[in-house]
Amino acid sequence: MNTFSKVAVLASLAVTASAQKGRFEAKPAASYAARQSVEKVTIAVEPYESGPKQKEAFGKANPSQFGVLPVLVVIANDSDTVLDLERMRVEFVTADRQRVEPTPSEEIHLSGKIRRPDLGPQPPQPIPGVKIGGRKPKPDWEISAREFVAPVLPPRSSAHGFFYFRLDGAQLLSGAKVYIAGIRDAKTARDLFYFEIELDPYVKSR
Repeated sequence: MNTFSKVAVLASLAVTASAQKGRFEAKPAASYAARQSVEKVTIAVEPYESGPKQKEAFGKANPSQFGVLPVLVVIANDSDTVLDLERMRVEFVTADRQRVEPTPSEEIHLSGKIRRPDLGPQPPQPIPGVKIGGRKPKPDWEISAREFVAPVLPPRSSAHGFFYFRLDGAQLLSGAKVYIAGIRDAKTARDLFYFEIELDPYVKSR
């Protein structure tokens, strides 16, 4: 099996896995307020703050209680090439240019203290890994199931999922951006131009 065929197989598996994540579905990338298009690839982002939006996406799970802001990323590939997303980097850039890397879903519950964007630092919580009352805390499956996982993206298809950013009360959406780089043409290994998407449209719509 040649390299391109392997990529095609991975692409099929990625799309299948995405479909099995649950009933949450993203809108077309072109319909979001915050988006950018480069070389027939459109990326849209939307922050999911605490409240009805989070409940819609995560059900009973509550990422905000851990000081985590979920950001939905939707990628539409309208080109004729397979995109390699294995090296894709996604960062939350605050108004004062601090760069925050995403927290893997399995690590969201492993903080020694709960932080909420609206309340700041909270009292220390039990040490990770220590059993309480004979039970070990488990992550909410909705958070892991909604995480962005797509190693490749076939032509004329789309993928979506959440990245989780641990932020404090001073890091608000106003003036913030989502920076995305490292997307490659799977056949030539050429990097696409980076994406820098402002979140101000969601501040104005509040």
